[in-house]
Amino acid sequence: AGTMECFFALSEQFHTQCEPAFCGLATLVIVLNALAVDPGVRWKGPWRWFHEGLLDCCKPADQVAREGVTWDEWVCLAR
Repeated sequence: AGTMECFFALSEQFHTQCEPAFCGLATLVIVLNALAVDPGVRWKGPWRWFHEGLLDCCKPADQVAREGVTWDEWVCLAR
């Protein structure tokens, strides 16, 4: 008993990727938002959520849209 708490925090953050190649970014967005990591900027209105556009510190978003990300790039973004 008591093992579903993490499921609800994760399922509330379900996010559909904006571009076909953004599957890695969308996964990271879900995890960061489920863990309540503060992105340090507002998303819309008063809400402070991660979205794919914020995850461009290791590779530009337009390049990710064309190529996707490798595991090493994904780990870089997660840091």
